[in-house]
Amino acid sequence: MMKNLISKHKKWFGYAIFALVLTLALLYYRFPSDALRHYLEATAQKANPLLSLSIDHIKLQLPVGLRFERSKLVLRDEPEKAIFSSNSLLVKPLLASLFQGELGCSFNCRAYNGNLKGRIYLNRDRNGNSIETELQLSNIQLDDYDYLSDLIERDIGGSLNGTISYKGPCDLLMNGSGKANLTLSDGRVEIVLPLFTLNSIDFDKMEIEMLLQKKKVNVTRLELKGKKLRGTLSGTIGLKKEIRKSTLDLQGTIEPFPAFFKSIAGIHDTIRFFKKRLKQGTFSFVIHGTMAEPRIQFT
Repeated sequence: MMKNLISKHKKWFGYAIFALVLTLALLYYRFPSDALRHYLEATAQKANPLLSLSIDHIKLQLPVGLRFERSKLVLRDEPEKAIFSSNSLLVKPLLASLFQGELGCSFNCRAYNGNLKGRIYLNRDRNGNSIETELQLSNIQLDDYDYLSDLIERDIGGSLNGTISYKGPCDLLMNGSGKANLTLSDGRVEIVLPLFTLNSIDFDKMEIEMLLQKKKVNVTRLELKGKKLRGTLSGTIGLKKEIRKSTLDLQGTIEPFPAFFKSIAGIHDTIRFFKKRLKQGTFSFVIHGTMAEPRIQFT
């Protein structure tokens, strides 16, 4: 029946298709990129005067979507510190979410020589604006993300993969809940306190599972393996508004490999200490204090 209807009104269907194509073409070529860019940058500044958003260019992505080219979010007083920057960001609306009273979109972002993609939902409840998001990370190069090292005050590098989910308020993320399952490969991390002659640890793989709940991060599993040693870590981090003041309650183990002893050859007291402790099995330790002033103790 549909076939007969189209055949009978073929001319009008042709006009409708032509009009639709023409409308999309005009919208694409006459898209108000600069006006939208200035609006978003001004809106971001109004929402948080401490931050500054810059977007090089915005273009319409057919059939429905916006592509942001070379975007950057920086601290207004320290513009050299980019909280986040991306080469390109494609955003598409999730129309089905509107029927549930939410504003939802999917995104695909190229940043730090890797890729981030996922979904985000915004809604307003009696407590204000809230957010729900699911994020997948692929080959994010932490060596290129300087702000992370500044934030945690530890040098860190490697290729990051995994998933992150979050649900809670937009303004203070520590009041929400979420989880992360991450893998950092071919990495390097500066340890909270120098371990004898080691200021940092190079490793082949670090696997992390974390839960965020009630202003606390539960590190349920952290396993590290490299050529020099293998280690585990678990426990809790009590979050504070100022990340440096977050409290630590962690415990872990260390198992050195032969390559570790080669790296400290000549430091006889250290080697003797390790070999003596290894007779009892792996080393165990606890970390207390704060992010700014951690205290490590072997047990």
